[in-house]
Amino acid sequence: MNEQAITNLATPSGRIALQQYWQDLTVEQRNLVLPSLIHIWKTIVRGKGFTVSTSGTSYNIGHPLGIRLGTRVFMEEIVVRHYFNNVQALVYLGAVVLLVFLALRFAGLLSESVALIGIGIEALMLLLLFIVLFYTPDEESQATAEAIEASTREKSESSGDEVTVIREVLDELEDIGGTYATLGARLEQITRQQQESLQELNERVARIQGLEQLEYHSAKLERTNDLLDRLVGSMERLNERVDLLIGKDLEFHVRKELERHISGSLSESLADRMSLQNDSSRQSLDD
Repeated sequence: MNEQAITNLATPSGRIALQQYWQDLTVEQRNLVLPSLIHIWKTIVRGKGFTVSTSGTSYNIGHPLGIRLGTRVFMEEIVVRHYFNNVQALVYLGAVVLLVFLALRFAGLLSESVALIGIGIEALMLLLLFIVLFYTPDEESQATAEAIEASTREKSESSGDEVTVIREVLDELEDIGGTYATLGARLEQITRQQQESLQELNERVARIQGLEQLEYHSAKLERTNDLLDRLVGSMERLNERVDLLIGKDLEFHVRKELERHISGSLSESLADRMSLQNDSSRQSLDD
């Protein structure tokens, strides 16, 4: 921030600073006119320092001007220079209001008190015009002041141009620094994202390896299931053969037993017949 020291605001440099301050308050910052004018008047009278935000320049005032001289400088540099036409317009407006009130009074539509109010308004407007005209500088002194102000303004503009160039260079350097900072943050973010991507890739590779091992074990299980199926089939065929062998063995033993029983019964029946025949033959011989 640029700082400038001013002896007082009545000097040409102080008047230029006042113009810049008024421009900053009313035009750039768009503050209300009446509060801005009161603030500028207090600044001139009390000699307070101020800062022009648009240029970033701070002005340090050496000593105050007081009420009389401060009011004169305020009227000359602010009111007369920027609001003289507005004051004249208000005077004409007051005259119009007064004429309307008088016409309505003569027509019997308004009372005397209302007409007196119109006269009072016009008197105030004329008093305001008187004050402005009273503090209006002469043309010669105004031309001299303008010449001094122009020369001072040229000097200040040249110095202001230098300050502007320096400020632009500083702004460019600040932009470059901000760009480098942004690039650094971006690179850090990209590095972090790459690390996260690598970690995620490692996790996926580990999952893929786990899936390969799972497929290997599932293939083993399938082979084991095939072997178990074959073993079960072999056992079923073995059981069928055992059942078949057991059935044939039983049939063989049954046949043997039947043959033995049949042969035994036949031999017994033949023996019985033989004994009966012998007994019958003996009886016949005895007879």
